[in-house]
Amino acid sequence: MTVFSGRQVVPMDYEAEVSQRLLEAILDGDFKTASDCVSDPLVDVNFVGAVSLKTRRSEVVLRDESPSEVRVEYEEFKTDVTALFLAVNFGNAALVKELLVIIFLNPSLAVSLTFFALRF
Repeated sequence: MTVFSGRQVVPMDYEAEVSQRLLEAILDGDFKTASDCVSDPLVDVNFVGAVSLKTRRSEVVLRDESPSEVRVEYEEFKTDVTALFLAVNFGNAALVKELLVIIFLNPSLAVSLTFFALRF
């Protein structure tokens, strides 16, 4: 953060930048950076950012006379997600707790999260 004559100057898209950094830290499994981002007062925990997810798809190929075969394929796709979705998806319970505390301490975030959950 830059300081000019005693006043902090925050870049215009700093909120989006720190929120995207939070998503990337969760993807990389970097809990320290994720915690630093969560503690930043300008982070938007409901920020929806684009990330690249890798999924594993497996299938069993049955054959009559020879042994069955298990095929595993990896598929990578881009999608829009929130920090809470990534934290839950990667099983990071400590970060899920932190995010839920932030969401439920801020009533406007809790209402938007409830609306989002009811849509699906």
